[in-house]
Amino acid sequence: MIEKIRQAVYSGIFKTDINLQFTKFYQQEDCLTLTCSIYIDENDEEKLVDQWLIKCLDWEDYRIESFVSYEQEEFEVTEEHPYLWDYHCAFTELYFTGEATDVRALIGALYLKHYSLTNNLIPFNHYLNGVTGAENLEGLLSSGQGLLSTAPENLANAYQELLVEYGFSTSQLSQKETLINKDFYLLRLGPSFVIAKELLLTPDFV
Repeated sequence: MIEKIRQAVYSGIFKTDINLQFTKFYQQEDCLTLTCSIYIDENDEEKLVDQWLIKCLDWEDYRIESFVSYEQEEFEVTEEHPYLWDYHCAFTELYFTGEATDVRALIGALYLKHYSLTNNLIPFNHYLNGVTGAENLEGLLSSGQGLLSTAPENLANAYQELLVEYGFSTSQLSQKETLINKDFYLLRLGPSFVIAKELLLTPDFV
C-alpha cells in the first residue's frame, strides 16, 4: 500500500500538477485515519478530483498543524528522514575535554551544522545534554569538560568534528540499550506528519 501511495503522487497517475490537503483526521486506539483530498487548478480555482483514506496503524508520533493545501512536492512517504532518526539510528554520547579557541564561534558552527543535517526540522536543543540545554551551552563548553549530547551517530560525528576543530579532545560512548526499530514510516504533507508502522489505503483508492 505504501508503494501505491508513492506511485500515485510521484509516477504521474494524475495528468496535471496536483495539490493535496488533509481535510479530516481522527484517532481510534492504535490507528490514525486521515482523509487526503486531491485538487487540481481549474480556472484559477481548486477542483476536488479525488479523496483517499489513509490509515496509519501502530503510530508512534504525529503532528497535524494546518488543514491547507500543499503542492505534490510537499507530500512524501519515506523510511529515510530526520524525523525517523529516533527510531532507526543507533545513539552515542559525545563527551569533550579541554578549552575551546572560541566558544561562541563554536556554538554558531554547531547550530548551523545541526540545521543543515536535520533540514531545519529538529530543534537545536533536541539532542543536547538535557540538563544544560541550548540556553546554557556557552557555560557548558566553557567548563572544561562534560557531556555535549546524546544523539544519532551521524549527528554526533558532525558535532565531534567541530569540537576537535575548535580545540577540544573528544570521546564517544555508544548506548548499550539503544532500541532500534526499522519498521517505521513517515507520512508527511507540509509541516504535518505521522510516524507509523503501517500505512493503508481504502479499497476505493484510484
